Amino acid sequence: MWKELQKHQLAYTVLTIGFLLFIATFLAVWPSRDLQRIAIVGLVIFYFLWGVFAHVKSTSFTRRVALEYGAVSVLGGMFLLILTL
Repeated sequence: MWKELQKHQLAYTVLTIGFLLFIATFLAVWPSRDLQRIAIVGLVIFYFLWGVFAHVKSTSFTRRVALEYGAVSVLGGMFLLILTL
């Protein structure tokens, strides 16, 4: 695992910064559920695009990878949206 992290250090740094920005934004707009939902949609799009770009760059991109990132991002987004009900 450490080899993978070292090999793709920039990609994982971008992912970590994206998640931290989402958390900060989500908490900063806390009283407004509408703004939280917009932040969630932004996270879903960001995570999907990050996965696609990371795999395209490493030349391991397939349709299955795209479907996996799409499914995980949508399921995670739906879970977060349920929290804002």
